[in-house]
Amino acid sequence: YWIVCIRKSQTTLGSAVILLKRQTESVGNILKEEATEFPSVINWYEKTCKEKFGAIKFNYLVMMMHDNFVHYHAFPRYDNDIKIFNEIWHDEDWPMAIDFKKKKIIDENKLLEILNYMSN
Repeated sequence: YWIVCIRKSQTTLGSAVILLKRQTESVGNILKEEATEFPSVINWYEKTCKEKFGAIKFNYLVMMMHDNFVHYHAFPRYDNDIKIFNEIWHDEDWPMAIDFKKKKIIDENKLLEILNYMSN
């Protein structure tokens, strides 16, 4: 019922959007079976970010101000720099709440590299 998409703007390494595959405008309209599956999606996402990148915490935002469908912005959090994909990734806001307006736009090849690494 859900899909995890890597954000083009990698505010922190592994930043994603978790989308409900069915169109609805309110979290209150999530069906029982969708709600039942959601924790397993979150568990996969968190486990993957912990194992692959060393994430230690996660921030989730549900705002739906511009996109009128149910989705969660997901941000892994890091207390140390991560050296991977020929870059140093720094969580500038640690240990405070994420400032998702900060944009680290990643080129398509790098996004595919991150996606493939997370998927395997």
